[in-house]
Amino acid sequence: MRKKSFFIPLMALMLQSAPLLKAQQLNPLGVCYVEVNNNNMLNAGSYTLQNSNKQLFDVAIIFAANINYDVSKSRAYISNNNNVTKVLNDVNTYVKPLQQKGIKVLLDILGNHQGAGISNFPNREAAKDFALQVANTVYTYGLDGVDLDDEYAGYGNNGTGQPNSSSFVMLLQELKAAMPDKLITFYYYGPATSRQSYNGDQAGNYINYSWNAMYGTYSVPNVPPLDKTKLSPAAIWVQNSNSGSTSASTLASLATSTKTDGYGVFMWYDLGLADVANYLSTGSNILYNENTQLSGQLYTWAQGQACDPPLGLEVTNVTGTSAKLNWTSNGTQTYNIDYKPANSTVWTNAATNYSGSNVVVNSLNLNTDYDWRIQSNCSPTLTSTYLFAPRFNSGNGCAAPSGLVSGSYLGNTTQLSWSAGTASSYTLQYKPAAGSTWTVVQNITSNNYSLQNLTPNTSYVWKVQAVCDGGTTSTYSGDGTFNSGLAPVTSPGPRSLSFNGSTNYLNAGQFNLNGNALTFEGWVKVNSFKTAFPYISSVMGIEVGDSNSAMLRFGDGNLPSNKLQFILSFGSSQIKLNSNATFNTNTWYHIAATYDGASMKMYINGTLDSSVAATGNFTANGILYLGRNYDNSRAINGSLDEFRVWKRALTAQEILDNKCNVASNSASLEANWKMDEGSGIAALDSTPNTHFATLVNMTDTNWKTDVPCDPLLSVRDLDAVKENGVYPNPVKKGNDIHFTINGSSTAEVLLYDSTGKVIKKQNINQNNNTVNTQDLISGTYIYKITSSNNKILSSGKVIIR
Repeated sequence: MRKKSFFIPLMALMLQSAPLLKAQQLNPLGVCYVEVNNNNMLNAGSYTLQNSNKQLFDVAIIFAANINYDVSKSRAYISNNNNVTKVLNDVNTYVKPLQQKGIKVLLDILGNHQGAGISNFPNREAAKDFALQVANTVYTYGLDGVDLDDEYAGYGNNGTGQPNSSSFVMLLQELKAAMPDKLITFYYYGPATSRQSYNGDQAGNYINYSWNAMYGTYSVPNVPPLDKTKLSPAAIWVQNSNSGSTSASTLASLATSTKTDGYGVFMWYDLGLADVANYLSTGSNILYNENTQLSGQLYTWAQGQACDPPLGLEVTNVTGTSAKLNWTSNGTQTYNIDYKPANSTVWTNAATNYSGSNVVVNSLNLNTDYDWRIQSNCSPTLTSTYLFAPRFNSGNGCAAPSGLVSGSYLGNTTQLSWSAGTASSYTLQYKPAAGSTWTVVQNITSNNYSLQNLTPNTSYVWKVQAVCDGGTTSTYSGDGTFNSGLAPVTSPGPRSLSFNGSTNYLNAGQFNLNGNALTFEGWVKVNSFKTAFPYISSVMGIEVGDSNSAMLRFGDGNLPSNKLQFILSFGSSQIKLNSNATFNTNTWYHIAATYDGASMKMYINGTLDSSVAATGNFTANGILYLGRNYDNSRAINGSLDEFRVWKRALTAQEILDNKCNVASNSASLEANWKMDEGSGIAALDSTPNTHFATLVNMTDTNWKTDVPCDPLLSVRDLDAVKENGVYPNPVKKGNDIHFTINGSSTAEVLLYDSTGKVIKKQNINQNNNTVNTQDLISGTYIYKITSSNNKILSSGKVIIR
């Protein structure tokens, strides 16, 4: 009975409010996809039938927005690239003219290799959150609906789950409830095609139209209970220079079958700039007994500029009448923030051109659901599209906990804490990020808790609820996330990791490096460079596509395989910086690549090798790999050691000074894989950010004792070593350096250059404690003082000028 009470009103709502296409529109219905990375949406309105003057296309689809994954909040979200952003931010130019001609405009949404898609929402809460994002996007930008496409999701990436039986139908149910007067269409492809039913309900109850996705073929989508009037078995790739386009003869055959078999939809893909009226006429003559004519102008397309909204959206300090809206800010951008009651269509502005990372909204109604949204201002003339935050309830005055902090990640245990309020106790919930079942811990009387019996190297989500006097409870806090980490490994000594050039690599998980500052650095030794296509040996980075990448690799199509290349994505294209130097095999090199908002640079062994001008924000948001990118054909045959990611551009001096070691708490150091474990399933991140790099197809034998830096130096955080007793420092070349050796009658001083090579050795004692620098070149050296029994007395840096 509960099923009936849920589904019958929803079905009634759908039938009463379902969007109906006008009677004067075509039969079969004409559906057209436009790739806005290359083409202008307005061209979909430039073709009409010659006699009736009806538009050839009834539905135009913006291809495509993406489903991305915010790892920090374990949340799927809508991501619009630079070209989709351009269309949505100027719907008066690119959308409304089509709608004024009677053409429905939909937004296609498909995966983006980040683990999120329409088939793996773990629960109804997650499906509803994404459905509300879709609905708010459709209504905000005045669109007519959404097209769902189950491609490129990369299910399982970022700790996400695999496709499940409930996700697709739950999403459709929530979409129809959130936007009953809008179209929902389905590009019949991917895991969702085999997940059409859940809990007695069918996907087709919520889908208006579906079409075959295999171009040049004739295959009827199976979306019960949709009948043939709502389906397109034909799929046409509009004829152009692309080798995959559909020939005129195949078009004629597919149109004939569609008409003969009585199907009510005909799908065209990739309408471009060229005049294809004659080609379209091949189909329209069969479908409608009329030629197609170019009745309007054809519009060129200029690429949009990249501008992304911030991530990390959450609500804290919910008091019943106020709440704090939070996001992860970028210091170079400002933000516009709006909010509204969930049942309202009117947004209230909370802040405009705001430079902070949170804002408090007041005068809320008690126990009321609210939506909020945020967009970035990347320049005075460029804004992102809106990102819609999870819906929250204002609560009853018992304030939800805030300030969620996790730490002490030891594989099986993690320490959690939150800001203490006036609550008498707390209720904690946690679960694996990919799981659907929350574990509940009640009656916690302090504002911290130690979680036990966790699964190592697993992403978790957690939240806390306050229990106030009288038994009232707050809403739950925003979700906190953490990776449980790995149990510490006692290092057997300095190690590097070797890779076989085919199946070995490290998966370091999700990184969002978007911005205007970056450094990649580390030590590399190549055993052999690639001698066959694609001639690439990947070192590290993110490679989602030309519009989303940041990487270091050897070789490229027109670049010798023994030259280094640094790549960043700006807008829809990449800037590639190639090294001037060539690299030898079986030789350790320190390599570093930086971007500071004005130029990209590469350093080899601390010396600037090449640079190129570049400005603006780059886009790099995805899985970061070491030893491989894209596929196994680009894996490196060699060794890596001491690799780091910085969210700032290091200076030349910093690169020179810290090749072999750096303090784990250094400013803007995002990840540091020292690769000294010698065993286990991952290279641990020495920073607090827990970017553990999981070993793929590797064993303990991949750890090697061949390292580029002196072992005794590499196991110490040199920045943390006390450097008292060395003077003068810096010292002028030719002068003496004085060393203090308290507590030892004799000792040995060793000076190492930036590659870890011993340059000078000298015995000293309390009476004779100077080392002359006449035979040394200017630069930064590491010194180490050892006693007669080889005990290290002190170490540090000294600069010779």
